[in-house]
Amino acid sequence: MFNKSFFLLLLSLISGSGLFSQIRISADFDSGSIGSYKLIDSVWFFRNSNDSLLTLSYEIESRFDPLNPVDTSLRPSARWYHFRMEGVKGKHIFLNIKNSEAIRPVYSYDGVNFQRFETVENIYRGSVNKIFERDTVYISHFVPYPYSRHKAKLKEWKAVDGVLHEVIGHSSLGLPIEMLTVTDNSVSDVGKKRVWIHGRSHPSETPASWHLEAMIEEILSDSPFAKELRRNTIFYLVPFINPDGVKGGYSRSSSTGVNIEINWDRPDSLTMPEVKTLKATLERVTKEKPLDLLLNMHSQISSSVTYWIHTAESTTADFLKEQQLLSALTINYTPFYRPQDQSFSAMAPRYAEGWVWDRFGEKTLAITFETPYTYYNQDKDGPWVSVENLAQLGYSTLLAVSDLLDLDKENRIIADTDDNRVSKRNWEVSYDPSSIFFGDTFLVSKKEGSSLKYKLNLKKGVYTLYCWKVGPTAESYPAETNRWVKRAKVIQRRDGNFTYRIKSTNPGEKADAILLVKEFE
Repeated sequence: MFNKSFFLLLLSLISGSGLFSQIRISADFDSGSIGSYKLIDSVWFFRNSNDSLLTLSYEIESRFDPLNPVDTSLRPSARWYHFRMEGVKGKHIFLNIKNSEAIRPVYSYDGVNFQRFETVENIYRGSVNKIFERDTVYISHFVPYPYSRHKAKLKEWKAVDGVLHEVIGHSSLGLPIEMLTVTDNSVSDVGKKRVWIHGRSHPSETPASWHLEAMIEEILSDSPFAKELRRNTIFYLVPFINPDGVKGGYSRSSSTGVNIEINWDRPDSLTMPEVKTLKATLERVTKEKPLDLLLNMHSQISSSVTYWIHTAESTTADFLKEQQLLSALTINYTPFYRPQDQSFSAMAPRYAEGWVWDRFGEKTLAITFETPYTYYNQDKDGPWVSVENLAQLGYSTLLAVSDLLDLDKENRIIADTDDNRVSKRNWEVSYDPSSIFFGDTFLVSKKEGSSLKYKLNLKKGVYTLYCWKVGPTAESYPAETNRWVKRAKVIQRRDGNFTYRIKSTNPGEKADAILLVKEFE
């Protein structure tokens, strides 16, 4: 007697190997990376004679970086994976991805436009469980920022008027390391602030590149803010300091296996060409004057934004205060960063910041900025990291840098109590670096009703006025402190003098800078 179920089972066994071979897995493309992979299980599900579903289960191991020949005690990383699967349309694919910490990784049908797997498709860390709608899919730890995009954006950026493009050196494999110098060349460089920003020493940290790209796009834009930045600043921008690692799909090393982030204090024989290039260029651009700020752009597996703030014990109390002012200003401008997310570490010579500190000390604020891969504020139910909100964070970062260095003197006017145009009746000058404030000092009222008067020249326009709320240089602090507090709407009807008066409400009240932000229609 004919047994239909037996026939279907036999058919699946006979035809299965051919069907399974239609699944092809590869990583032979820019920033692609995969270690080993193997088929674990395969099952045909038959609902009726005309309706069946093939489920395939694979174990994927992300690829470890090469052994580090310089820091031999370091265990190689395997965080990054970015691979292509072909022949998946209409099949139920289950992946168990090992060695990496990714939560809700991303996928794309064209290798360009990525989206996160839904929570139900990634119930367990490293798992993927999905029926794909197209035959080819790319799966990655986070949205890739490959070497090809870097080159395409450089081509755009260096075509902008006033941008100087240089090849400042070459990687171990001979790829160019490129720098953009951006400023308003119609304005003398005398008195301009000098800001260095580099990124992508760790190839897997693609959120940092999306963050930095947004910053560069704004710096080069025609917005009133960007024009003022360029008038008052020289920017040195090195978006990719490890092109070999990015193109080769490594996690935290260059093609040599060396983590160049911690390669700054080695003898020349053990210093990678990428680090030698950065050192030589930093020495060249600081020959006559130190940098004011160096930002080292990274991403971290912890689900929060943070700066790595160097302790007073390893630097100075004043330097700690300046770092925390930058951190507080950034917190002020974005919901994605909170006081409790700040991170602290000792200054160390193996990092770029330590190398700069040994040469310039407090003159250059050198600091690492970290963005997450997953979600913000340790909150799975809040916003997840995306290219779009990384761009928002990039703009917030520039606002903070502008306030720190007083870069936008037309649209974001800061008047500090250090200024001799500020009348300080019944206020005591404080130099206490255990508080976060602008400049060298802030004020403490001697009694209730102490009068404070700010005088400055102001152009015609409508402004929002803020006062800086002085708070502690603590690892965490109340959210209502160390921030700009909105005080008034200002309508300046003609160019000329502007005066703002405040009175203290109690003895011991602290006062510092005010900020006037111009409004645009």
